[in-house]
Order: sequence, then structure tokens, then C-alpha cells
Amino acid sequence: MSQLTGLLEQISDWIQHYNSEEWKQVNLAPGLSRDQIDKYLEGKSFTFPEEIIELYQWRNGTGYGSFFVSPESSYDEQEFHSLATGLGYGEEWEEAYCPGTHLLGLFTLEGTQYWTILPDTPQEFAPIYVSDDPDFDTTSPSYPSLAAMLEKKIPRLKFVWKIE
Repeated sequence: MSQLTGLLEQISDWIQHYNSEEWKQVNLAPGLSRDQIDKYLEGKSFTFPEEIIELYQWRNGTGYGSFFVSPESSYDEQEFHSLATGLGYGEEWEEAYCPGTHLLGLFTLEGTQYWTILPDTPQEFAPIYVSDDPDFDTTSPSYPSLAAMLEKKIPRLKFVWKIE
């Protein structure tokens, strides 16, 4: 199991064990096969970073729930976007805010978007950008990778859920 999949499984397990009854059910779609993921790339000028491939092989979003605790320690509904939905949002954002930049929407949390830029050439990591403004500033990512973002969230989850 890779680091990223391990982090996702750890958070998913904690949700089932520690999260409030209201939020224990995070209904995520089963993961996609590599062939299913590759079909989304047909005819495109971009590719998916390995982290994004791994994320969508793990689960294909489409769920609402409480994967992450908000900064105020509350549990608001969040969405982990399916690959198709995330690409659709990315196309809308590219057209409206970032012409020529291929974006992929990953999560929405309290109106804040978590997204990545899709590269033209293969790369391992997916830098994660976070924006609650409609400008989608691409100058500097909030996290160098998806795994780094999850690692940063884990201490907060452990604190809020009082996990030793």
C-alpha cells in the first residue's frame, strides 16, 4: 500500500470509528480501473499526476460527508468530486478564470475549492491549491502534493477526535 492510499484508508477508518453518527456514512463510489481513468485522457493535451490516478483508483468521489474537520472544528458537509465532475468543474474554471490551464476540482469544503493543475507531461505529485475566492490563483500551491495535504490534516483530525 502506498503512502497516499495508507493516509486515505486511515482517515476513512477514523471516520467510521470516531466521527459523529450523523457523519459516519461517507458514501463514496468504488474506485476506477486504470483503463477507466485513461479514457478521460483520450484526445486531451494533459495527463493525470500519479497521485490523482491513485486517488481515483481508491474511490471515485461522488460522496458527501465529513472527511476533514473545518478550522473551527465543526463538521460541515463536504464533497469529494467524481473524476467526471472534477474535470467538468475544471473546464468551467479554466474558461472563466485560467485560460490555457487545465484544472481538476477535487473537494469542496464550506465553499472552499481544493483543486490541482493537470500537467502536460507525467509527474508523480499533484500540487493542491485551495481557494475560496473566484480567482483561482495558480502562482503558488497550498500543498506540494495530495499526500502532504492529508498529512497536514491528520493532526487536526487526531486532536478533534481525541485519537491517541
